[in-house]
Amino acid sequence: MVPATREQHSSGIRHRGSFYNEFRDKFADAHRLKWDPGTATFQYANDQRASTLWFHDHTLGLTRLNVYAGPAGFYLLRGGECDLPKGALPGPAPASGDRPGTRYHEIPLAIQDRSFNSDGSLFYPTTREFFDGFAGPYIPTTDVSPIWNPEFFANTMVVNGRTWPKLEVEPRRYRLRFLNGCNARFLILKIADSPTVRPARSAVPFWQIGNEGGFLPAPVRLERLLLANAERADVIVDFTGIAEGTELYLINEGADEPFGRGEPGVAFPVADPATTGQVMKFVVGPLASKDTSVPPDRLRLPRIRPLGSASVTRRLSLNEANSSNPLVPPGTPVQNLLGTVDSAGNPVSLAWDDPVTENPRLNATETWELHNFTVDAHPIHIHEVAFEVVNRQPFNGAAIPPESWELGFKDTVIAYPGEITRVKARFDHPGRFVWHCHIVEHEDNEMMRPLQIGGRRKEGH
Repeated sequence: MVPATREQHSSGIRHRGSFYNEFRDKFADAHRLKWDPGTATFQYANDQRASTLWFHDHTLGLTRLNVYAGPAGFYLLRGGECDLPKGALPGPAPASGDRPGTRYHEIPLAIQDRSFNSDGSLFYPTTREFFDGFAGPYIPTTDVSPIWNPEFFANTMVVNGRTWPKLEVEPRRYRLRFLNGCNARFLILKIADSPTVRPARSAVPFWQIGNEGGFLPAPVRLERLLLANAERADVIVDFTGIAEGTELYLINEGADEPFGRGEPGVAFPVADPATTGQVMKFVVGPLASKDTSVPPDRLRLPRIRPLGSASVTRRLSLNEANSSNPLVPPGTPVQNLLGTVDSAGNPVSLAWDDPVTENPRLNATETWELHNFTVDAHPIHIHEVAFEVVNRQPFNGAAIPPESWELGFKDTVIAYPGEITRVKARFDHPGRFVWHCHIVEHEDNEMMRPLQIGGRRKEGH
């Protein structure tokens, strides 16, 4: 992502990004390939652990709209010492060139929420009034944007582009790779025997074996999966022994509103059981082939090499700015921001185009302390690294270890309100990257900051 320079902004014309020439020349030197005008070519080493990755549009200021429109997909890495032998896990997965009727036992599932107009086109609010009813005055009379909605919660659940789909399964084990691809919605997933009864009974557990950074140290048995935006869960679901014709339902017990934390139905109302509380249906059919995969409780997952001690600790802040204009109702949010924490423990809010404050040395290992001064949980995503979740600590309390499904390596972590979330990463790829909240309405305004690994570029070049 390469923003235009201030000079290009002021002229109203942007011919190329601020760092386009630099990356074009570096690529030509390294690969003897010149970019055609208006294009850019990149090569990715794929040298990380076998893992469940994904990709999506990241246009500055338009991410919420472009991701919502559809450009997102899985990027699955396999092989290497951090993978399991063929046959240990359920398979195969869908692949290019498969014959029609091929049965799959490894299935990536991208879960998103969408709203539709009566003609079938996507609905996304065009005015701030949709969010909180505030109809103006907007900028420049006040500081409220006429179009930015702080969050958007749609009313339909979509899996791999299909609304409330059905999947016919055999009575055997399946490997399901879940992605929360929603704009703002946290998911709490459960497999239940009823689509609408709440509280729902877990009919089949999840065995989580991996997250964003690859395999966990050991399988974790869970009755439900909490997935923040951009988080992934690599799980095994065992339908063995379930009678043919049985219908089971993947449901969502998350909220139709911003997530804080707590027990569904107690700390917050669960999603509408008639709409956003339903995700997809499983229908058990006959067994078509023998299951030779290893039962999840007997799996031995690849060894994890933990990071060493950190040489630097950074104190960073998550902030929300409310309007102070007397024409605007009190408490009206106008921006979400990242920043630092001063020596007195107070947040220092910074905008996207403020000077870089996170500039690790190449190959340095650092601990980042994410101080959440807002009232909501935020999924924080750091580009170009896989990090360890160290712990969480309430502002006035003791440190709490990470959850069992957060062990190993991750690239997105939930930072809860009123807490310090600590993560540790090794910054081993030089360049200009970003870190941001993955609620895409937040990162667009303006919860994203540049990250410079290995030296610093001159701003505006």
